[in-house]
Amino acid sequence: MWLLLLAACTGAAAAPAIRTAAVPADLSAWQWQEVAHGVYAMIAPEGVTPIVSGNAEVIVGDDGVVVVDTTQLPSTARALVAHIKAVTDKPVKFVVTTHWHPDHWTGNGELRAAWPDAVFVATPTTREMARTKALPFMSVDYTTTTSDAVAKALASGKRADGTPLDAFARTYATLAREQLAEYGGELKDAKIVPPEVTFDRELAIHLGAREVDVRFLGRGNTGGDAVVYVPDVKVAITGDLVVAPYPYGIGSYIGEWEAVLRAIEQLDATAIVPGHGPVMHDHVYLDDVIALLHAIREQVAAQKDKPLADVKVDVSALRTKLCGNDPWRQYGFDRVFVAPAKARAYREANEGHLEDED
Repeated sequence: MWLLLLAACTGAAAAPAIRTAAVPADLSAWQWQEVAHGVYAMIAPEGVTPIVSGNAEVIVGDDGVVVVDTTQLPSTARALVAHIKAVTDKPVKFVVTTHWHPDHWTGNGELRAAWPDAVFVATPTTREMARTKALPFMSVDYTTTTSDAVAKALASGKRADGTPLDAFARTYATLAREQLAEYGGELKDAKIVPPEVTFDRELAIHLGAREVDVRFLGRGNTGGDAVVYVPDVKVAITGDLVVAPYPYGIGSYIGEWEAVLRAIEQLDATAIVPGHGPVMHDHVYLDDVIALLHAIREQVAAQKDKPLADVKVDVSALRTKLCGNDPWRQYGFDRVFVAPAKARAYREANEGHLEDED
């Protein structure tokens, strides 16, 4: 996820402290775990925060390694490199970027520095978006300009549209300034390495006897989501097609996403590593997200003749199931899923097939 600031808030009178800041490079907040034999995951800390980092995965074969995503920060990517070298002396041959959001591939430069011959792979859409839409979010100028805008909002107590900041927005914005300073500091020396090689539907990578299947199953969270499947140990790596504790809906393809998740369920995986969140060993969460997407799409379609501002959706039962009573999870659910997903579903209902990620 890229930075999204000062969106609609819960309206609560007071905001509790945010439990965990996802971006500050405290490696003690990350988890390195062996998901299956020779398959490892570097799990990012959960944080309802302005900047977050995606998980990274490592697949070790007989004669080489495939890495899936490389985290948001060069410092965490260097930790990923160290973990890889600690578990194998085999070279990284391929780095798969699941989608274009910078929190999944800003660390590519650290992998290139460690293994200069590695091939960086993605779908054509992801490569194009990485080279165009993503780059503005990966510059020091962006962090500086955005931090200045946040400071102005905090000083005035209002968003750019003049609406007041409540306690949640103030807490969120204050953390944003801290995270932007850290992110900008890391970007100063970062080498940005977009994917170089593309595949359309399927790519089979053979690491000796171990096969790694890279697939495009359709548009969902983005227009170019790649899924990685390791058949000998039945591990699926999904990028942000699956994100816990709640999905991200910004720029997504709400009407197509359900089918992609059902295709993931058909992979016969006993372990699913999401783009954010812990490893899963069943389809319970995927089924919840499918139900959530379906509810948004159906409710919005039934109101497509209304102005978007008048469209109402009720996903309160799933909100409670996914977020419990955690106010910051609820805030994130409303801000980065419901609001943008409603807007995207509204456009789909009125325009049909979308070709952009607004």
